[in-house]
Amino acid sequence: MRIAIGSDEIGNALKQQLTATLAATGHEVLDPTSTVEPHVRGDYAEQVALAVLRRDAERGIIVTGRGVGASVGANRVPGIRAALCNDSFSAFSGAKSEGMNVLVLSVQSLDLERAKEVVDAYVGATLAPVEIVGGLPPRRLQRVLEHVKENIEKDLSVSEMAQVVGMSQYYFSKLFKMSTGTTPHQYVMRQRVERAQELLRDGNNALVEVATNVGFETQSHFTSVFRRLVGITPKKFREMRGDTGIHLAMPVDGKAEKQEEKSNATAA
Repeated sequence: MRIAIGSDEIGNALKQQLTATLAATGHEVLDPTSTVEPHVRGDYAEQVALAVLRRDAERGIIVTGRGVGASVGANRVPGIRAALCNDSFSAFSGAKSEGMNVLVLSVQSLDLERAKEVVDAYVGATLAPVEIVGGLPPRRLQRVLEHVKENIEKDLSVSEMAQVVGMSQYYFSKLFKMSTGTTPHQYVMRQRVERAQELLRDGNNALVEVATNVGFETQSHFTSVFRRLVGITPKKFREMRGDTGIHLAMPVDGKAEKQEEKSNATAA
């Protein structure tokens, strides 16, 4: 099973232990929150939820010191059913009966052995079907997300994305935001920056080459968007790439994106 597991700073140690246990038992584990910034209330819950929404993972696990807050944050993503569970029965029945596709664990309530028991019960349960109410049908949404991922270095206008699922640009944009909580343009920008973070961590390519590889026409535009979403420049990120104290922060109300969209008419 592919499992997305993420945490805030408080839950990081337990997350690492659970990750090792899951991997040892044959599960494929990914961490979309590996760069959560210390002492900052980040979007770690949203990142895990989006990984499940994109079907990068079949289920999600959040380990946190803010169990209720993380549950609320994850549940803002359409199609996500997240719940805080402190016992094996709740985790098993939540997945099997309620379609709980994101498990939230509170570090204040669980030691390592109990957490392992809860996780084992959760992943051992057959997941009840989860339907996304409103927005794009799941299969169409998945086609769009895959198209973005496969063509991240290209122009990727909203019109092109709408054509992937055979819709008008207006109707597609409206349904896409209902499904993901963000506009198509905001989603593409975020995916470009996430891919850029991977390239900056893994290689020594020139910044202008990284910018081109993730779909930005100029290095200055790349730097501007990267700094707005991450909080530092790409150059500074590369210098700090050995650290785990950086995360991609998405504006809550999207206001910062609106100015960007005005200067990118072809992608807005």
